[in-house]
Amino acid sequence: MSPPSSSDEFTSPKRSASARVAEFIERVCLIGIQLSIPMTIVVMSGFFLYLIGGFVLLQLGFWSPSYPFLSITEDVYFAWLGFLTGGTICLGTGCLIGLALLTDGEGEIHNDVSILASFIGFGFGAGVMRMTYEVVLASVLSL
Repeated sequence: MSPPSSSDEFTSPKRSASARVAEFIERVCLIGIQLSIPMTIVVMSGFFLYLIGGFVLLQLGFWSPSYPFLSITEDVYFAWLGFLTGGTICLGTGCLIGLALLTDGEGEIHNDVSILASFIGFGFGAGVMRMTYEVVLASVLSL
């Protein structure tokens, strides 16, 4: 009688297609959150630097732009910075919503307050993008 020929390696059971899709979505959401944090810091820093710096320079008389400063329809820089800020907010909060809905009530990320705050943040970011997309699109098409 001969011993059965088998390897010592463990063969993992095959995962279902829905489990692989959920794992992929989870990975994408985690990468999105990790990217959105530094992006939000950089974009919002530029936004506030333009906002405060422009106001100070206008008050001191060192800068006189040919367009109305902080006009949503005419200040292209303000519109671009607002659009990018809204986009990074939507990226981060959308990924948090995706992770919260994937956990199905398990873990610290899934509670009603975090989901509500994420939806409020996503709505804010989408609203800012909606207000500024016309100017951004017009500036891209004029290139």
